[in-house]
Amino acid sequence: MLRLIYLYRNLTRNPLRTLLTCAAVALPIIIYVMSMAVVDAIDRFLDNSAKQLRLAVTHKASVINPLPAGYRAKIESLDPTRSRLLSVCGMRFIGGKIEGDPYPLSTLTSDMDTFVTTFPEPELTPDEIGQWNRDRQAIIVGKATALHFQWSVGDRITIRPSVPPYFPLEFRIVAISRSTTDAVTNFCRRDYYDAWLIDYGEVEDIVSFFFVKCATQADLEHFRAAIDAMFANAPDETKTQDEKTFMNEFISQQFNLPRNLTILAWVTIFVAVMAAANTMSMNFRDRLGEFASLRAIGLGGRMILGLIQSESLLTCAVGGAVGALTPYIAFNHTPLREFPVPLILHLPVEAAICAEAMLISLVIGVAAALWPSWMAVKLKVIVALRSLE
Repeated sequence: MLRLIYLYRNLTRNPLRTLLTCAAVALPIIIYVMSMAVVDAIDRFLDNSAKQLRLAVTHKASVINPLPAGYRAKIESLDPTRSRLLSVCGMRFIGGKIEGDPYPLSTLTSDMDTFVTTFPEPELTPDEIGQWNRDRQAIIVGKATALHFQWSVGDRITIRPSVPPYFPLEFRIVAISRSTTDAVTNFCRRDYYDAWLIDYGEVEDIVSFFFVKCATQADLEHFRAAIDAMFANAPDETKTQDEKTFMNEFISQQFNLPRNLTILAWVTIFVAVMAAANTMSMNFRDRLGEFASLRAIGLGGRMILGLIQSESLLTCAVGGAVGALTPYIAFNHTPLREFPVPLILHLPVEAAICAEAMLISLVIGVAAALWPSWMAVKLKVIVALRSLE
């Protein structure tokens, strides 16, 4: 009991220093939790891509180099029965923006006839499929994008592509995607976009990439090699990957978010260790005479070590709890849970990540008190008492 009272008195002796130390631990823990939550969500997105049994066919030189749209027929010829190679969908990225709104769009033009088979994730109804097939201006909007712009099925919208010649395109929303993994991407018909390109003098029939839907994992591996072999000596050679590898490579090339967030998370943890260690060292120096007096009246070095460690652990545990619970509550139990994040619908903060962050905060507490604890064990009473003079 006396130890608890002594611990409480020490922590409240300088409240500002204690609060700042807790904050110095809490802020890095918040960054760690949010960073790991994003990395975890991207991993789940990539795992879902792997389940779709799709291949991504891009130009061998770079994903920004286009491929001839005629490659689709050649890829389809690898399995005329469509028993193993279910569909091939050519796509072209146009991005886009809405006039007067800085929110960037992720819009892809797609082959009308094979889109539904290749991409079942939007879960279109028969009526929505019929409208998609009949209306060249049809567009399927991601639900996070629709929520941002307050769009509804039937609305007419105008999108200005992010690629030349930047002419505005008018669309009619025929469906809002029900996908649980991609809530931001919009899909429109490639024949409509190509017709506009012809009007502007561009007659080259190209796509950014193809997605190939396969029946089984074995078919995925078979056609991955077969497609590249078919175009091995063509002017535009291909690079075929499973969708998970393609998406992971695309993310890495654009901003390498998972790796950068992981580095950021551990750098902030290191900063937290340094801040907490500095505070504990200051406390030890300020109370050197006090520790010398405790040693002089019979308290051993281990007892003082326990007091220092307990103080450090409690301070860091409080900071860690604040840092872990803040994003957990904010992104699971407030309107922030609906905040759209690229590639993922929202930012789910799992309890396991928060528990891991709490464990890290305790490790920070132990590490921060290592040097003061060592000094307390090695403390020579006679030398320390001289500091009281």
